[in-house]
Amino acid sequence: MSRPPLLPDDGRATCSLARYATHVDYSGLPAAARRIALHCIVDWYAVTIAGARDPAMRSVVDDVLSEGGHPLATLAGTPHRSGLYPAALINGTASHMLDYDDVNLAITGHPTAVVFSALLPLAEARRSTGREVLSAFAAGYEVACRVGRWLGNGHYERGYHATATVGVIGAGAGCARLLGLDAPTAVSALGIAATQASGLKSVFGSDLKPLHAGLAARNGLMAANLAAKGFQANPDTLEAAQGYARTLSPAPDIHAAFAEPAGGLHMLSRLFKYHASCYGTHAAIDCMREIVESQQLSAADIASITVKAHPGSRNMCNIAAPRDAAEAKFSLRLNTAFAAMKYNTGDIQAYTPERLGNQTVIALRDLAQIIFTDEVDMMEAEVSVTTHQGLSFVSRKDAGTPEADLDKEEQRLRAKFSTLVAPVTSADACASLLERLFSFDKEEDVTALARAIGHTQGI
Repeated sequence: MSRPPLLPDDGRATCSLARYATHVDYSGLPAAARRIALHCIVDWYAVTIAGARDPAMRSVVDDVLSEGGHPLATLAGTPHRSGLYPAALINGTASHMLDYDDVNLAITGHPTAVVFSALLPLAEARRSTGREVLSAFAAGYEVACRVGRWLGNGHYERGYHATATVGVIGAGAGCARLLGLDAPTAVSALGIAATQASGLKSVFGSDLKPLHAGLAARNGLMAANLAAKGFQANPDTLEAAQGYARTLSPAPDIHAAFAEPAGGLHMLSRLFKYHASCYGTHAAIDCMREIVESQQLSAADIASITVKAHPGSRNMCNIAAPRDAAEAKFSLRLNTAFAAMKYNTGDIQAYTPERLGNQTVIALRDLAQIIFTDEVDMMEAEVSVTTHQGLSFVSRKDAGTPEADLDKEEQRLRAKFSTLVAPVTSADACASLLERLFSFDKEEDVTALARAIGHTQGI
């Protein structure tokens, strides 16, 4: 792998990041990073195969199919193949449809959903090797995280969905690497991607949130392809006075983009989801589950619930009375109530209309008092429960710490994969695909694996 990018004395950050992306190589990745990259890919397949079956995907697929196109790449969840851009759009939307995909706090978003969704159609068309794809994935992932740190938390707090606005840069960088672009050409790819950055947090809880990931994947892929064909962008698009960073962030910190992350790679700080809801709800779910299970409490025992959450959750997962499953995933109150009811929030079918309308659930939901405070970190929560008998219990958990035990992480991802994929295929096909994905780096041609997202009965 190339050395970490350095900010030149002339401040040409776009050039430095592009140079870095074009030199990332699988052979130079630490063993832990290689394994984590495989974990990201396994998780992406699980959530994409399951998400492609969501009814909301029908509109996107129908729109794509109505346009036709050369059959270059597989459309997730369908028997169809289409052009590269439609495939990236479908991939990205499906991978984020369930809001069950991995997270990195460097961008306060979902880098794999965008970067890998853009790469897979391109890899299928080019018949790339697994290691070529992994090199490109690492390049895109790391560039996205560095740009996320550049924009800082103010970007997200201002109302931008960083999965879209930052993810598009990562997708452009990753596709530039897979295409084998030289550094000056990759500079244009980043610039073309940057000017397409968009995505509003105000649409959280609707079909538009997953569409953001699809659009970013498509646009990042297009940016790299256009650059490869000679289309040029300003060489300072990211750092210019009215460029990407200064326009999208109230307090951009260019030096943060070039700071060394823990362990040398942002990928090491990945976070996987084991609840099918916004990551900001996960710590509160785990806290409540610990209390009711350890104290053997029932819903009838609970007199009061207080949840302390970071202020960043106020505009991220604070829908007080969700009307449907999409909104329910962004409700601290609802998910805390579900945990009190001991519902399995790892099940994508957990958020049914019957449960949302259950009077006991509603009573618990409305009982919960949410306090936003800097006393807890971004993905941390503290839950306090008082019973009708006057007993009080407190649990505090931090969902923002990556798993140190990679064997344990693999086992949890294997279980998640089987839960999501087996229902839409056979048990044997699910197991076969899983084992092959864990050997993604040994693939001499990823075409069969790329097509597996459309044909999950076997590869």
